[in-house]
Amino acid sequence: MRNLLVFFRLLMAAFLLCAGAQQALAQKVLLLTTNEVATDAMQANDNLETEFAGVVGAANLTRMTVLSTPNAISQTTFTSAPGPFDIVVVASTYLPVHPTNWTVLQSAVANRWANSIVFFVDGCCEGSNGNNAQQMVNILNAGTGSTFVLGSSGGNDSQFPLNTNSPYSASFAGLNPFYGGAITYINAVPASNALYLKAGTLPAGFPSAGTTPTNSVYGLLIPTIQSNAGDGACVFAVVDITPFYDPPGALSWTNNRGKVGPAFVNAATSENGACGLPKVSKSFDKTDLYLGGSDNSAVLTISLSNGTPNPITNVNLTDNLPAPLVVGTGTVGSTCTANSLSASPGSNVVSNSAFTIPSGGCTITVPVVWPNTVAGRQACIDTPSVTNTITPGTDFVSPTGQVNTPATASLACHAAQLAISKQVVWPANITPVDLTGTSFPVSVVCTGTDGVAAPAINASITLNTATTGSVSVTPVISSGSCVVAEGTRPAPPANHLWVEDPAPSVSVTMAAPPAANTAQLVNTLARANTDITISKSVAGGPAAGVTGSFSFTANCGADGSFTTAVTLSGSNAGAIAITNVPQGASCTVSEAPAMPAAPDGYAWSTSLPAPVSLVTAATGNTASFVNTLVRKAPAMPEAVPALDTVKLLLMAAAMAMLGMLVLRRAQRRAQRR
Repeated sequence: MRNLLVFFRLLMAAFLLCAGAQQALAQKVLLLTTNEVATDAMQANDNLETEFAGVVGAANLTRMTVLSTPNAISQTTFTSAPGPFDIVVVASTYLPVHPTNWTVLQSAVANRWANSIVFFVDGCCEGSNGNNAQQMVNILNAGTGSTFVLGSSGGNDSQFPLNTNSPYSASFAGLNPFYGGAITYINAVPASNALYLKAGTLPAGFPSAGTTPTNSVYGLLIPTIQSNAGDGACVFAVVDITPFYDPPGALSWTNNRGKVGPAFVNAATSENGACGLPKVSKSFDKTDLYLGGSDNSAVLTISLSNGTPNPITNVNLTDNLPAPLVVGTGTVGSTCTANSLSASPGSNVVSNSAFTIPSGGCTITVPVVWPNTVAGRQACIDTPSVTNTITPGTDFVSPTGQVNTPATASLACHAAQLAISKQVVWPANITPVDLTGTSFPVSVVCTGTDGVAAPAINASITLNTATTGSVSVTPVISSGSCVVAEGTRPAPPANHLWVEDPAPSVSVTMAAPPAANTAQLVNTLARANTDITISKSVAGGPAAGVTGSFSFTANCGADGSFTTAVTLSGSNAGAIAITNVPQGASCTVSEAPAMPAAPDGYAWSTSLPAPVSLVTAATGNTASFVNTLVRKAPAMPEAVPALDTVKLLLMAAAMAMLGMLVLRRAQRRAQRR
């Protein structure tokens, strides 16, 4: 029983070792046991399951208690749902494994239906359990091409030393010694494969590494490369299950607990694991990329481990770079041999076919680029972090099998932001109008130091206060410069105009995150100016017109006072404009009382035209004034000095007498004739 427990623990540990390498892939482990009913056997199996689950997680463990049932397992047991399984642990104690199931287990070993198969088959009861220990040795010999022989039995509560001369011992340094119980040894094991030796063996008696047959071996390991000419599974075997059970008076499980699982996981999954499965890993020489300059490239290193002394040939590898990454220009290198390496600049695939991983491993190095293109910049915004994954079994395939832990490496693209603020400045003597909600279109055009000019980014700044607003855009580039220009501005508030012509723009030198990139656009408002047209006409004047100047004043209160004059030259009408009068001003236009000299024979009316009041608009500001000329009366003879009444009567009498004398003379002449 102790032998079975020890064997089962070792199997579990080997299984855990292999599972650990695959844990990152959420790999699966299959635990196959005989249909035990004895309390100690079931306890050993439960402890084995607990030990394994503590390392790789219970969700990745499938337990089947079926090996005593005829034809209970087949190839599909290993490969179909809930499989395929990466590690298979086989455990038995008192009940026999049915011969039909031994046949399937032999095929599983020979054809590597799982990367690692671990046997904990107790040798306590060969006469009653169907000779399970001998059956295990038989299928190992047939499945791996070995010539092992079942050895002697005996011992309780023993400590079995780790053969530190074995090239596979490093993975088990944390499990030394291995505690077991009633065991059966294995003979004719090559010295390098003899992992745990007979209880009491001192270091001086450890066999030297090599192929010399070694007897009384407690635990053996066959790496993949030696299993069935490289086609078989990695195998660990021990004829004991006591490592997972505390028999009366012994503490084998207590001493082994928490050590078996980590040791076997390390053996199966580490870069130099004892199973000898090659492992792929990858890394970038940096984690952060920035577009627009020379900091958008990295070197991808694909590492391939080989902890065996022999090269692994005919390995195939494909690495599909995640978008938008592509192979860059530069040196593509490989320390692997027999390369057929393909990594063309601009391609997103790196591949190497039928190459060889030498002992000690090798690396492939490839320059990769996050391109400063439309797609690259958009990806930097939408999916700024990408993970490059090589999936073993699909992208990485070795004829000897491989550790099925995915190889991943990530790159992050950091997109630079640009905060654009807007400020509207009003004239000092004007009460501002609330412009909240007003939008100003802007265009951002960026050019990196790599010379790549990105298409314009169009945005709009909407004021969220009376005079200010902001918007953030993502030019992405972290070097070079961006020109922020304002587009067609909204109409200015009534009676105002935008001072900047053309619209404002600013250039910003871009910096990489987390540095802040900012730009400010200032729009200045000024009072719009207009004209007041003074229309002058003269009424009642001569056709030849008037010559002279008429002065006017436009009094616009706080907006100022303006003077001008209309000059006529031989005309009865004229006009002049008062310019640069603030639009919206309340003005009173009046004519000065001083007039030019009136034409001869005319005089100016004493009534001046009334002042004209108006509020200036953009157009149509006219003040009309009509001045009237009055014609003078014609010149009269100078009047005789007036006589008084008496003198007038005397003169009238004298005149009458004179008239009578003249009449008498005329009558006398007529009588004479």
